[in-house]
Amino acid sequence: MEFPTETPASLYGLELGIPLGDRRVLIADDSRFNRRTLARFLQWIGIVQVAFATNGQELLDQVESFDPDLLLIDANLPPIDGMALCRVLRGNPRWRDLPILMQSTRQTDQIRSLCFQAGATDLLAKPINPGECVARVRYHLERRSMVQELRAFRERVERDLRQARSMQLALVPDAEWLEAMASRNALRIEPVFQTSDEVGGDFWTTFEIDGGHVGVFVADLSGHGIASAINAFRLHTLLTRTPPDDLRDPARLLTQLNQRLADILTVGQFATAFYGVIDRHTDSLRYAAAGAPNPLLGSRGGFRVLDASGMLLGAFADAEYENRSTPFHPGDTLFLYSDGLTEARDRDDAMLGEEGLADLIEQAVLTAPEHPFPWLMARFAERFGAGLYDDLTALWIARDATS
Repeated sequence: MEFPTETPASLYGLELGIPLGDRRVLIADDSRFNRRTLARFLQWIGIVQVAFATNGQELLDQVESFDPDLLLIDANLPPIDGMALCRVLRGNPRWRDLPILMQSTRQTDQIRSLCFQAGATDLLAKPINPGECVARVRYHLERRSMVQELRAFRERVERDLRQARSMQLALVPDAEWLEAMASRNALRIEPVFQTSDEVGGDFWTTFEIDGGHVGVFVADLSGHGIASAINAFRLHTLLTRTPPDDLRDPARLLTQLNQRLADILTVGQFATAFYGVIDRHTDSLRYAAAGAPNPLLGSRGGFRVLDASGMLLGAFADAEYENRSTPFHPGDTLFLYSDGLTEARDRDDAMLGEEGLADLIEQAVLTAPEHPFPWLMARFAERFGAGLYDDLTALWIARDATS
């Protein structure tokens, strides 16, 4: 039988849509006439890669070698009927999503139910109606094509996000370097950094300015996800270009960062930030803030709240920031965090809040005085779980009592 060499633009009043020349269809029918008739219908919509099977075993062999995009199976295919073949194919993860169109002369509700339970995607009545056949074949092939494209796109996005996450995690100080730097400066710095998505907008880093000064920077870019992560990379770039003299002055640093971020962030984007410089010579903490969550400073008298108010970074180019200073003696502790900690909600939709955090810290110090931070974060995870609605940063910075 000769097939036409050109594909019509429409068929039975139906637009043929996307080309299907690269699609492969396997026809399983013991009737030579039916196989050739179905092949002709497929030719009308541009499908030329067609394979045939006359029995169940041939179908299973052809599925492996031909790798079809769609199956047309006779429900009465010998010696294994089409429904049994459907169940065999659906049992293989490779063919779980393969469109299977069952052909049957019987169209009762019971037969339809049995076909769909066996795993058939659709059902065609025999004798085959040409218009219905090509419309259903096209629909399922186009749907499969879209699903494959979406799956490939999703895999590519997930791969890119994993790479972006690795890059973002590389922005925070390396654990080995952090431990060595903290030891040189008689400090213990314990960080927790988690994103609610694959990437997020939280960011923190620390600077060893000289032999007696250590800077600690924590920022939270508005939102979370890809846009916030990009802004976190921007902020990191700005910090790496900051001269050491500017790192010694928190207010000057925030002023400069604000001016630069105001130029590059779009309207509605901003950052909260806290930057503090630990001075071992004067036993003090000098800091400036831009609307960050209020840190907690612990000493022998317990923990007290530091004021971290200030204009948001990037919101107003002419914003000014002021330096504040507080004693920070050997044995004292500074706890910095993002609002992902205090705004976390438990199963009862109750938020931790600043008071709840303060209570949790006091319990941690009393219950596990040698290792309060791990105890604190373990209790937090027990109550709020691993799934976060916002990015989370928490830093426990303790001065050695003998330094």
